[in-house]
Formats: sequence, structure tokens, C-alpha cells
Amino acid sequence: MNEAVLSQKSKAVLFEINGALKRFTLTGETWSVFINKMSLTDDERQEIRDFLGLGSITIHLSDTAEPAEWMESGIAGIWYGVFYDQTKNPILETIEIGNYPQVASAQIEDINMGLQKLTQKLA
Repeated sequence: MNEAVLSQKSKAVLFEINGALKRFTLTGETWSVFINKMSLTDDERQEIRDFLGLGSITIHLSDTAEPAEWMESGIAGIWYGVFYDQTKNPILETIEIGNYPQVASAQIEDINMGLQKLTQKLA
């Protein structure tokens, strides 16, 4: 997508993402943009997605009260996230900068439960 056809708001968000990706490469600091909480139209949000493209990785978090999914953008380190309510209606849309979406990472409590389960199965 040509930058000239982007709205000013879309460009501003893309510059924020660019800065966040730069910081991530230098410091490892992750960043989230709550894209549906901004004053962007649906078309502007789509402009941003079209500009960044789509990668080949999708992560689903389905065994929870609020399922979510993340799609890799066409640029490594930038992820689209959508969180759903119990009826599968989208309630939050994010763009996350990092190796992978932080919410999708294994939590220590889950790892401890997994360790117990594995230990029991091996016994």
C-alpha cells in the first residue's frame, strides 16, 4: 500500500509502531497499541493492516473465558491481536510489538501445573 493514500491518523499509528519496533530491537521492550480504543475508523484500521501485511503464523488461545487470537503481520515482530467475549464477539483489538504476543506466553502457574501433570504421568 502506498503511504500517500493513508489517512493522517493511520500514518501516526504506523509511526508509533515503527518507533516501538525500533525500541524493541534496541532494548527488548515490548509494546501494545490498543487499536480499537483509538479514534480510528474501521477503514483506517484496515489501512494499517493492509500496510503491514499478513504473515504465516496464527496463535489461538481458546481454553479460556475470553478467547483470543494473534496473527503475525507481514513484518517480523508485529502481531495483530483480537480478544473475544464468551459469545465470540470481538472486544479488544491490539497491535503488539515483540517476539510473540506476551499474553500468549505460558504463565508460571500453568507451567507448574504442567510439571505436576508430567511428573505424575511419569510415576
